[in-house]
Amino acid sequence: MTDLDRRKFIKHTGAAAGLIATSSWSSHAVAQPLLSEDDPIAIALGYKADAAQVDTSAYPKRAGTDGANQFCDNCALYSATSSTEGTCTAIPGKLVKGAGWCNAWIAK
Repeated sequence: MTDLDRRKFIKHTGAAAGLIATSSWSSHAVAQPLLSEDDPIAIALGYKADAAQVDTSAYPKRAGTDGANQFCDNCALYSATSSTEGTCTAIPGKLVKGAGWCNAWIAK
């Protein structure tokens, strides 16, 4: 291997490593906002940050023994990002409370 080949190799691997580090950092640097109950998608889905506050006459799926066990954190659409919040594929770009509920709830 010549000195010129080594220089090219070092230059390109250094640039690639820098790009990887930068893209990894930037994807974690932007925090997602917490979904507000007055957000249009929250209203459309009947989302409540506290599942106990769900109007079961409007959302009978949440009523009864089975409904009482439905929370965002045990929904198939939920992925935890902390011990109290996570993302939901039904609500892109926002975090939801694990103790919350919405009408998109699906059993795991």
